[in-house]
Amino acid sequence: MSDIWDKYRNESKQTICIIGFLILSAKLCKADGHFNIKEEEEILKIVPHEKHQRKILIKILEEANDDQNPIENDAKNLKALLKNDHRDFLEFIIAALYKLAHSDHVYSEEEDDDIRAVAKIFGIDKSFYQKSEELLKNTISNSFKFMKKNEEKLNA
Repeated sequence: MSDIWDKYRNESKQTICIIGFLILSAKLCKADGHFNIKEEEEILKIVPHEKHQRKILIKILEEANDDQNPIENDAKNLKALLKNDHRDFLEFIIAALYKLAHSDHVYSEEEDDDIRAVAKIFGIDKSFYQKSEELLKNTISNSFKFMKKNEEKLNA
């Protein structure tokens, strides 16, 4: 595990899943050469949080932005944690990454490569990847509802 994963290893499984999403998001957003405030705001819109939690989320995004390990390492760490138990969450991540890649109106080849690499590690097939934009509209709002509903399962 990279240092950032090691740092948060004692958190609950649900918290580590959120951290994993934040790490993947930050790394994807910097794939086109920059990670800007608009992209940060888009990530924070996706992750449900209380006002007092915002600073810690931003800190994790900054740590992820500074981390030199490739996005594939982070995808493998998250997949190892979840195994095959939470396909809905993995699909949500791919859809959200796709949305984030378009949030700055610059969809680069590097971002596309990263999304494809993460999808492959997660075992998400190409047909799902192609439907990501369509599914995104429904998935983002429903996925975190799903996570809240199944919080006990994630911590088991």
